[in-house]
Amino acid sequence: MKTLTTTIFVFTFLLVTTLSSAQSKSYKMYDVFSNKDGITNFSFSKNMIDAIDLNLGENDNDKQVTGDLHEIRFMSYNPEKGTFSGAEFMDKVISYLPKSTYKKYEGDEDDNDAEIWLLGGKKKFSECHLFIKNHDGNGNRMVVSFYGDFTVNDLSRLKKTGKSF
Repeated sequence: MKTLTTTIFVFTFLLVTTLSSAQSKSYKMYDVFSNKDGITNFSFSKNMIDAIDLNLGENDNDKQVTGDLHEIRFMSYNPEKGTFSGAEFMDKVISYLPKSTYKKYEGDEDDNDAEIWLLGGKKKFSECHLFIKNHDGNGNRMVVSFYGDFTVNDLSRLKKTGKSF
C-alpha cells in the first residue's frame, strides 16, 4: 500500500511539473505587470483566431506572416501613470525572456524604435515578441506577442507594421 501511495504521489508530481512548465516563459512578463499602474493589457485566444494571413505591404510581391496563431497578447505602458520610466519598463520587460532560448532579431537597418525577439528556427517560429519603444520619455511603450506555429518571410516589414500600432 505504501508503494502504491508513493507511486501515485510521484506520478502526480511529475504530471503537475510537466503541465506547469508547458506555459511559455514569456507569459511571466505579462503576469508580473498585470494590474499594475500604467499598464493596459489584453489578449486574443485561439477561440478568437482561426489562422493568420497578415499582409505586410501594398503590392503584389508582399511578404506575409502565415500559419496557425494560438494567441496574441498586447501590453501598453504609460510612464506618466506607472512607477518606471519608459526605458526602465522596456529593460525590465525584455529581461523576462530567457536569453538562452529567445533570440533578438538583428535586421539590416539600425532601428532604435523597436526590437523583435523570437523563439524558433530561421523562418518558423512559435513566438514573436515586438517591443515598441518611444523616444519621448513620457510616451507609451508597447509589447505585442504572437504565439503559435507560424512563418515570417519578412521581419523588417513586421517590425514596421508593429510600430504603426
